Amino acid sequence: MPDAIQASRRAFVAAGAGEVTGPLRSALSRGRVLVMPVEHVSGSALVKVISLHEDGWAQGLPSIEGTVLWIDGPTGRVTAQVDAAALTALRTGAASGLATDLLAHPASHVLAMLGAGGQAPDQIAGVCAVRPIREVRVYSRRAQRSQELCERLRARHPGVRLIPADSSTEAVDGADVICTATRSAAPLFQPADVKKSVHINAIGAYRLDMREVPSGLLAQAGVVVIDQLDAALAEAGEIVAALADGSIRQEDLVEIGRLLSGPPVSGEVQQQVTIFKSVGVAAQDWSVCQLAVERFRGAGA
Repeated sequence: MPDAIQASRRAFVAAGAGEVTGPLRSALSRGRVLVMPVEHVSGSALVKVISLHEDGWAQGLPSIEGTVLWIDGPTGRVTAQVDAAALTALRTGAASGLATDLLAHPASHVLAMLGAGGQAPDQIAGVCAVRPIREVRVYSRRAQRSQELCERLRARHPGVRLIPADSSTEAVDGADVICTATRSAAPLFQPADVKKSVHINAIGAYRLDMREVPSGLLAQAGVVVIDQLDAALAEAGEIVAALADGSIRQEDLVEIGRLLSGPPVSGEVQQQVTIFKSVGVAAQDWSVCQLAVERFRGAGA
C-alpha cells in the first residue's frame, strides 16, 4: 500500500501536467459495464473493462470483476493482463490514503468505514498506512457483511480494534476519518453527526443519481478536493447536486494534482472538515498497474 500511494501521487501529478490522457469512461449495458482507456506520454497504455454487480453479494458474486490489458510503450504490444477488481480496489485505496495524508489531522486515530464490499479492505489499508489508526468502525446495511469484514481484517491490522457498527450515525460519531464506499442514492449521515475536524474520503458514488455526502457538509468544508474536474462534473452525484443548490461553487473545487504541486496543506485546514471526492480516473489505473507490472517482472516473470 505505501508504494501504491506513491504511485497514486505520481498519477495525479502526471494527469495535472497533461502527461496522462484518455477519454472519460464509457458506460455500457445500462451502466453495468465500464470501459476506461488511458495513455501516458511514454507510450505505455492500458484498457480496463469492469462489470458491476449491484446485488453480487446476495448472489455469491463479486461486486466488481473484469480485466486490464497493459500495453508496453516501446513495442505497443499487450504484455500483461491484470485483475481489474484487485487493481481498482488498490488504486482507490491508495488515492484515499494519499488524500488522508494530505488533509487529515496528523493525530487521527478513529476511522469509520461505511460500506463493507470489495473496496473496503483497501480503503482501510490506505488510511492505516498514513495515520496511527487504533479503531475502525465498520457499517453496512447488511450487518453480516460488517461482522465478516471485521473478522477477516483483524489479522491484517494487529493492534487495531475493528468494530461492527449498528448504524452509519454510530460509526461516524467522533471519527477522525470517514471512508464511504457504497452505492447509496441518499447521504449516509448529516453534518451534525460528524466532528468539526473530520476528513472524508467519498469514493462510492460514481453516477449522478448516487450521493453519499450531504450538500450541507460540502458547504461547511474547508476544502473540497476532487480527482479530476471533468470526471467529477460528469459522474459525482453529490458534487453536481451541491453545485446545483448553491452549496458550493465550481471554483471552490480543487483537483488533487494541483494540491500536490502546490504548497503543503496548512495545519489550520487539517482542523476543519476536509473532503476528497473521487470517482476514479484512468491515470490512477495506469500508475498502479505500471507498479504491478514492474513488480511482476522484477520477480523474474
